[in-house]
Amino acid sequence: MSEPEEVRQLRACRAEVEGIKKELEDAREQQAKLEEKINGLLKKQREARKKRREAVLAADAAGVPRLRISKEVGMQRSNVYKLLEGADTGDSDTSDDS
Repeated sequence: MSEPEEVRQLRACRAEVEGIKKELEDAREQQAKLEEKINGLLKKQREARKKRREAVLAADAAGVPRLRISKEVGMQRSNVYKLLEGADTGDSDTSDDS
């Protein structure tokens, strides 16, 4: 005995919705993993910038020309100056461009 067309259509709709639901769950899991990775990379970036700041301050204190510091560290010269000015006033480094 064959099933009515309407029943087959209902089953097809259910399968479609469940398939989309599964894809959506997978996408959300991937998104969560990416957010975790991004947060880890942001933490590493903050740590690397802190090391960079300390290296710039040490180089400046050692008398390395500021133009050379900016070239070696890969920062715009104006940002190196801002970093050094912030160190003079005790402010934190707020203008990173790398």
